[in-house]
Formats: sequence, structure tokens, C-alpha cells
Amino acid sequence: MTISITPCTEPAELFRHYDGQSEPQPAYIELDTQAGTLLADYDAEIGNAVPASVWHGLERRYRIPILTADAANRVMQEIVPLAERIVAGTEAEWDGNNTVAVMNEDAKAAEEELEEYLGCNLGYGALGERTQGFPESDLVGVWDIDGATNGCEVDEYGITADTTDARLEEIEQEILSALAGCNGSTVAVCHGLDDYLKGLRDELADEDPLTAAELRIAREYLGLTGDKMAEKLGVNPRTLRSWEQGRDPIPGRIRPEVAEMKAATDAAVAKLVAGLEDSDDDTLITYRTDEEYKEAMRGTSWSEGWHGWSASWHRQVCARVAAQTGARIDYADLEDSE
Repeated sequence: MTISITPCTEPAELFRHYDGQSEPQPAYIELDTQAGTLLADYDAEIGNAVPASVWHGLERRYRIPILTADAANRVMQEIVPLAERIVAGTEAEWDGNNTVAVMNEDAKAAEEELEEYLGCNLGYGALGERTQGFPESDLVGVWDIDGATNGCEVDEYGITADTTDARLEEIEQEILSALAGCNGSTVAVCHGLDDYLKGLRDELADEDPLTAAELRIAREYLGLTGDKMAEKLGVNPRTLRSWEQGRDPIPGRIRPEVAEMKAATDAAVAKLVAGLEDSDDDTLITYRTDEEYKEAMRGTSWSEGWHGWSASWHRQVCARVAAQTGARIDYADLEDSE
């Protein structure tokens, strides 16, 4: 049987660290002796639980360190000849209670060679992963928060109360890219780094929340009704009115959420401006009602980020585009939309 490999596609695909656990999940290469497939993955189970097919030997798992995707894919290619011998010499037989794997002598010998090649009998590293003699360049560099951060990220990366989640993700990748070259690995990961960065941003927002006037001006800038703004923020419309009227303090968390909404709106404006530059038609089409707008969005991708907004928001976007480009604005033809 020809062995089929399911390749890893993400650089740190084999890394998974569950909240509440002191160490990352172990990684393994799995050989399905019946389907003839090889894949690499992390152990999704906490503790010693395994699927029945693994318990009964039909799927063979071989522990490996937390390898980069490139390293894992290379290793799987290298062990294909041994995997072919294991598959060829393994039968699924009923033992009176379960279907189990029965291996002939050559399959057993091939598995011993495979385990020796992978170093499955070697010891564990400092974080509980098997080092198994792989070079540092093959391993995902696993960092903890204390080692990955210096406490100066706010100043170093310009984090403010208005920093968006997208920008925090960029900062996270910048930090990880810098760490990747520190220990010989080409890939670095740090469990909790995203939460750490959001915590810095949210602490600043708590110290400097929006004023009532700033919240109302932001809503009007976005072209949203009070009800729609409340929906986007996940609060009751009465709560939003109380904030805008200054009767109740505005929680710090609202500031970065409003910043996210502004960033999404800016992106929509930029997209329409770019579309006009590539088109001979200088007319922008907008919508009278939310129903028209929702109908128009029905056939578009959610990835465009325009779902969940409103017709008034879209009109405001078009107004900003027209101010930049001189484009005309018109309503959608109701007959064409029916």
C-alpha cells in the first residue's frame, strides 16, 4: 500500500497549550495501518486517554518533540519506507472482543527501526517534550511570558487604550519573530502572550475611559443609531443612552471596542476608494433601509466585514468616500433588488 501523508500547514501546528495546564500538549506522528496514512498532530486529550483505534493498535502513535511544520513534514517523508513495511505486515483481526492489530515479524522490526529513528526511547526536555536528538532548528521554540516579555511593551510598541486587536496580533507576531532567532529555532510560540498584550491595552483603557461626549461623537461618526451601536457593543440601548447622557460611567472596555469599530469603518472606506480607482463608474450605491442593506449583503462573503452593520453606517461610509474622491452617491435600484 502506498503511504499518503497529510502535511502540516501552519508553522507551529503541533503546539497546543491548554489554559490551566503547566506544559504544552505532547506531539506525535500517527500511522493508520488500515488507511495507510501518516499525519503529525498534538495530543488533544488531557491525561492518558486515547481513541479505541489507538488502544487496539490499528493507529500507531510515535511521540516526537514539538516540531515545526517543515520538520514534521520532512520526517514523515523520511519514514515512509518503514511505514510501508508496518502497514504491509499488519492485519486487523477480531480477538473475540475487539478488532485489534496483529503485526508480523517484519512489521515489528520496522516499527522498532522507526521508533529508534525518531528517538522515541530518549528522555524528556525541560518543558516535558522529547528532545530525541533533533536539531534546535527543527523544534518550535517554546517561551513563557517572563522570558518573552520585558515589561516595556507599551512604550516599545506604542500600545494605547485605542490599540485594536489586529494591531495587538501584529505586535505579538513581531515579538515572536524576534524570539525565533534566539535559540536556534525558526519558529517561536508563547502561551498567553496575546492575553498579556490585551491586558496592557485594557489597563490603559480602564485608566482613561471614553467620556460621554466622545462616545456619542464616535457613534455619530460611525453613522449608527443608538440601538445599532448598543447591539454592536453587546449592551442594552438604555445602558448606551445612560452612558451618552453622562448618568453612568463608561466602562474602560468600551474604548477599545469603539476603536475596533472605527478601524473596521476605515477599512470599508479604503476598500471602496480602491474599488473606484479600478472602475470606470464613479457612482457609489447605498441603501435606504436596513432591509435593503441586509438583502444586498446576503450574497457577499462574511470575510468582507460588512455584515452586522446597517444602512445608515453604509451611507456614512459612502459619504466619506465621496468626500475623498468626488464620487456620486445613489440608492440601489429597488426593481433590480427584487
